[in-house]
Amino acid sequence: MATAPVYEPVLTGPQMLHAILDTAVNGIVTIDERGFIQTLNPAAARIFGYEPGELIGRKIDDLMPEPHRSRHDGYIRRHIETGERRIVGIGREVEGQRKDGTLFPMHLSVSSFVVDGRRYFTGIVADLTDRNRKAVLASTVFDHIPDGLVITDIDRKVIQCNSAFHRIFGFHEHEVVGRCSSALYARREDFDRIRAAEHSSGTDTHEPIDLVFRRRDGTTFPTKTVTASIRERDGRSIGFVCIIRDITREVEREAALRKAQRMEAYGQLTGGVAHDFNNLLTIIMGNQELLEMRLKDERDRALLKRAQDAAEMGARLTNRLLTFARRRQLEPTVVHLNDQISGLAELLRRTIGEPIRLVCQLAPDLKTVRADPSEIENAVLNLAINARDAMTHGGEMVVETSNASFGPGDDAAAAGVPPGEYVRLSVSDTGTGMTAEVLARAFEPFFTTKEPGRGTGLGLSTIYGFVKQSDGQITIYSEPGRGTTVNVYLPCADAEKVPVTRPADPVQAVTARQETVLVVEDNNEVRDVSVARLKSLGFNVLEADSGPAAIDVIKSGARIDLVFSDIVMAGGMSGFELARWIGANVRGMNVLLTSGFSPEIAHAEEGSDRKLRILRKPYSRAELAEALSDALAGG
Repeated sequence: MATAPVYEPVLTGPQMLHAILDTAVNGIVTIDERGFIQTLNPAAARIFGYEPGELIGRKIDDLMPEPHRSRHDGYIRRHIETGERRIVGIGREVEGQRKDGTLFPMHLSVSSFVVDGRRYFTGIVADLTDRNRKAVLASTVFDHIPDGLVITDIDRKVIQCNSAFHRIFGFHEHEVVGRCSSALYARREDFDRIRAAEHSSGTDTHEPIDLVFRRRDGTTFPTKTVTASIRERDGRSIGFVCIIRDITREVEREAALRKAQRMEAYGQLTGGVAHDFNNLLTIIMGNQELLEMRLKDERDRALLKRAQDAAEMGARLTNRLLTFARRRQLEPTVVHLNDQISGLAELLRRTIGEPIRLVCQLAPDLKTVRADPSEIENAVLNLAINARDAMTHGGEMVVETSNASFGPGDDAAAAGVPPGEYVRLSVSDTGTGMTAEVLARAFEPFFTTKEPGRGTGLGLSTIYGFVKQSDGQITIYSEPGRGTTVNVYLPCADAEKVPVTRPADPVQAVTARQETVLVVEDNNEVRDVSVARLKSLGFNVLEADSGPAAIDVIKSGARIDLVFSDIVMAGGMSGFELARWIGANVRGMNVLLTSGFSPEIAHAEEGSDRKLRILRKPYSRAELAEALSDALAGG
């Protein structure tokens, strides 16, 4: 039988030990009981930033920050006297100190041994800098990802959420951590569906799911949400991570596109019907005229006259339908809207009646437009009638003209207003306002909220058709109980179809001034946009979601050069009331207000006697810069 070969090691014991020490990744340091370094390997010297020869014979506490440096000799003495294993950092994370004085995280394991009756201590050091750097990087990504991110335990209690979550939902960290995430869902069935899917599936699909969540203020919003399990190495689920993308804007854009397509379909349908109906009316009215020539009996002529009046009313109706469908031939001329409004003022007063106060606020430097004058008059009269009907117990109607210019990045683009130079005609009231459902259908032909016999539902739809055919746009800003503002944008006659080239002076006037602006806005998305715009202009920005919250920020002593506040806000305090509080309590703090309603209406409604600058929504970046510059100058 062959015998197994005898293995003879190439390296001796001491050689093997030196090889291990020299190639070890972790640092290894040996000290005597007085704390003097006896040996160390290259990794230890590298970790602490020294050459190996520099540390031999030095005290180990040179590698420690306070308070351990001062306490180290006591740790060793207690261990020698009592056997207590209270040597700094046994099996734990502590801080080390490099040669250049910088501190770093490390894991330190200490053990003791005796040679020739003398006690020594060996410390094994693992540098955790890279691990901590990765943790910091992961935390940075976690906090800067634009989507809301929530981590929950296996019972769906919230453990952690990122800053985007707080921005989207409006909750503070202490309000959600430790609570069940079911409170975030707008519909209980969504929460139950997510839990059922997770428990029935052994793997995560990572497919986005359409879910509806609820913000802190109670409003709901649509999302695309991805949820996945957090698992141990053995596959056991210990929690969940949920990534929530707010798709409110995408849904609104899709809704706007569907609405535009629906309006186009309505136009094609009504245009075809009106065209055919006009042909029928031509036959009817022509035969009525021929019949009138033959009738001698006055009673018969009276009956025919009624039929003729009805036919003419039908003709006017079809003309309105054709206007909506953009198929009626308009007769545009160069028009100065101020002249048109001034000429209509007396008729408007008679139309709306005594209980309603009419205010005409006309810009003195108004540009001209190219439009059909009769359609402008028709639009103003229809809007005045709508405003009157919305103010059954009286109120105030404001007809306002102003110049407006929009660039490609301005928020008016969200309302469908192309870049360019416009004249804006606004008709505002302090009436009942519209719900979101009514507002969504306001331009549909034949849609009306008035009782039978008081409206055809063609007023706004006709104006819509005229404005679109004139290459303009019409928008409505309305809130239940607060009133309505209808804005008609008509292209300037001398800038028709020419994109605006905006001078940089208003923006340059405020850029990089480094003043601090407090933005006060209860709508989270509007506030986010305002903050981003102000930062792009070089301002430092603070935020508040209500008047009372703004007062808390002001009282904190933070430096604030200007308060930029919405007028109509939730929370029991309007922008005017906030401005009055600032005027009474803070010296030298400027205020700029903004609103989608007519400035004069909002000003009169609040009864403010303080002259304040009000910026009308929507506004361009240049208009914002100019308003900020004026407000900061005290204008």
